[in-house]
Amino acid sequence: MNAREQGVDYVLITAGSFLTAVAVVSFMLPNGIIAGGVSGLAIILNSLFGWWVGAQMLAYNLFLFLLAFSLLGLGFGVKSIYSSVALSIMIDLMNFLEFPAFKATSVSDGGLLVAIYGGALAGLGMGLVMWRGASTGGTDIIAMILNKYMGISTGSGLLLTDTIIALLAVLVFGPLAAMYGIITIFVTSKAIDGVLEGAGNTRTAFIVSKSFVRIKERILDEMDRGVTMLNAFGGYTGEGRPLIMVALRRREIPQLRRILKDEDPQSFMVMVNNSEIFGEGFKRVTS
Repeated sequence: MNAREQGVDYVLITAGSFLTAVAVVSFMLPNGIIAGGVSGLAIILNSLFGWWVGAQMLAYNLFLFLLAFSLLGLGFGVKSIYSSVALSIMIDLMNFLEFPAFKATSVSDGGLLVAIYGGALAGLGMGLVMWRGASTGGTDIIAMILNKYMGISTGSGLLLTDTIIALLAVLVFGPLAAMYGIITIFVTSKAIDGVLEGAGNTRTAFIVSKSFVRIKERILDEMDRGVTMLNAFGGYTGEGRPLIMVALRRREIPQLRRILKDEDPQSFMVMVNNSEIFGEGFKRVTS
C-alpha cells in the first residue's frame, strides 16, 4: 500500500473514531444508554465512580489487545491500535471541552430518538473504521477467545458479553435505559451493515484472476483463511483457469479487495451472503 492509500485509511479511521466518540459523548453517556462493549462498561463505572470513560476504554482495550496477542496471536495491526487509542482520547477530550450533549428525560421527550440517533452515528463511525480494515477493539476479542477455547461461536460470544453488560445496566440505570441500549445495539449493527454493503456477517468470495497463485498465497498468509481451488473454464474462450473460493467475515472484505487491487485490478470477484458457516475459524459443527 502506498503512502496516499495509507493516508486515506488513517483519515477515514480518524473520521470514524470521531463519529463514534460523538455518539458516546452526545447521546449514550448523558442518557445512560448501554450499547454493550467496553464503552457500555465504561459508562456504567463512570456513573458509579466518576471514572473517565475514554481512559477506561483505553485501559480495557489495551488489556484485551495484549490478551489477544498472547492467546490468539492475532495481528490486529497498527491501524486497530491507532483507532482504539484515538477513540479513547477523543471521548475524554470531548467531555473535558463539554461537547454538546442531548439529554432526554422520557420517551416522549425524545428518549427513543436519542437511542436511534446514537446508534446510527456509532454504526456509521464503526463502519468506516471496519471498512478500512481496522478495529476499535472491545468485546469482539473476548468472543474470539471464547470461540477458540470453548467452541462458542463468535456471534454467541458477543451476545453473551453484551448481555452481561446489559444486565449490569439494568441494576445501575433501570430497565428503561437497558431497553434504549438494546435499540441502540440493533440500530448500530444495521448502520455498520449499511456502510459495509451487506446484512450478513459472513461472505463467500469466488475469484477469477490470472494472478491466482499470488492471490491465493496472500489470502493464506495475510488473512489466515483457507482457500479452495476449483477447476473452471471460460464460456467464451474455453480457457481453463482455477477459481478461488474463500469464506470470510464481513470485516475482512476490505482486506481482500486490497489484495485483488494489488495483484490484479482486472480480476473478477463474486461475493455472496451466507446463512451459516461451519468449520475452522467459524462455527463448530454440533449435533
